[in-house]
Amino acid sequence: MFYCLYPSYVYCVKVLYGNVAEVLIEEILHHGQITRQSLISKTITKVEHNIKEKATEKSISEKLELLMQTRFVEVCLDEQTETSSADEPPPSKRLKRDGDCAKDKVCYKVCVSRFNYYHRDLQIVDAVTRRLSPKHGEIMSTMLRLAEVKNSPSALQSSLISSNEIFNALPKELGITSRTLLDVYLMTLADDEMGIIMKAGDSGGGSYIINYREAVSSLCKASMEAVVLEKFGARSRRLFRLLLLTQHLEQQKLEEKAMMSSKVVNELLYEMFTEQYITATEIAKTTDHVPSKTFYCFTVAVEQLARRLLQNNYQSILNLSTKRVQILADNKRLLEKKQKVDAILATLGEVEAEQRQEVEEIITPSESQQLHTVKLQTDRLENGELQLTASTLIWEIHLEYCTAKRIAENPKPKGAPKT
Repeated sequence: MFYCLYPSYVYCVKVLYGNVAEVLIEEILHHGQITRQSLISKTITKVEHNIKEKATEKSISEKLELLMQTRFVEVCLDEQTETSSADEPPPSKRLKRDGDCAKDKVCYKVCVSRFNYYHRDLQIVDAVTRRLSPKHGEIMSTMLRLAEVKNSPSALQSSLISSNEIFNALPKELGITSRTLLDVYLMTLADDEMGIIMKAGDSGGGSYIINYREAVSSLCKASMEAVVLEKFGARSRRLFRLLLLTQHLEQQKLEEKAMMSSKVVNELLYEMFTEQYITATEIAKTTDHVPSKTFYCFTVAVEQLARRLLQNNYQSILNLSTKRVQILADNKRLLEKKQKVDAILATLGEVEAEQRQEVEEIITPSESQQLHTVKLQTDRLENGELQLTASTLIWEIHLEYCTAKRIAENPKPKGAPKT
């Protein structure tokens, strides 16, 4: 599924570290795992041929070290060394290796989880920016950058971040020139109902913690609300949001809070219940479960719903990908013709205008229209894949956090057998 995110991985590294780092990541992603010497030689060739920049082994090595320091790239041992460790997965589960890996002791691979958590941080910043303001989003981004060098990417919450650290790390062009003004923004973040930031003390001008689990939970719920809105409509989303906020409500309370009639609420709840977006708990006042003395509490089982939506997303991504491949296959001849025409035009240059026009006329108007339609369709399908993958990523991380929380709350007793 995360193959859909590979282009965004490459773009992310290009923005952060430049063209050379972009080529490094492309090569590692292409090979799965690759030795240092092979990686450097292929990167030098590609940089000099495609980007037209002078590249040396030293400059490539420095970029590779930088990517390793920021944990976007990690070292993996050769197959013989890996199989000697009982804690490592079996060889059948590993990525396909580069041909030289058997000779060298070390290979490099992309740390996919690091990129995924980086995308998590981007979604958190985007949510804060849309909810509060761009300045709040920039402060949130600064805090995440400070936290990523102190904590494991999979941590449920960050270590303490002082107000002084945040102030010193803020970009000057943001215009926050005093700690008093920064404290106002930080208090707004801490008081927000999303619960991303928690104030943990007053040392260092005030200490704060980023609650990753709560942030991802808020993003997950917002994504679910969007699905409910699209599938059932605005009134159903209002009921769904009330259930997320209050957790358990009976129908009469829902009618009062949503200010809807009993008939409408009953229909909407039944529709969401039959589609398994909400659950109901039967509470009887008597042991014989007489209907007149029984009421129902409705709730949203977030973890259970996330698993269902995750499966739907997997199927949707597969459908979109299959459709895109089919469109490209159906128009293969036309696309190849367009590539040949573009290659000829690239060799002609600007001075040979008449010849360029003759070559351009090889593609007829109807074919041009068809090419435009194909591009439009494939672009829409690719955008759909990326949007689905982004929401899938958040649900995946949310479920990871739910599992980690259960393990923390119910640790195995010492001496218990491993499952």
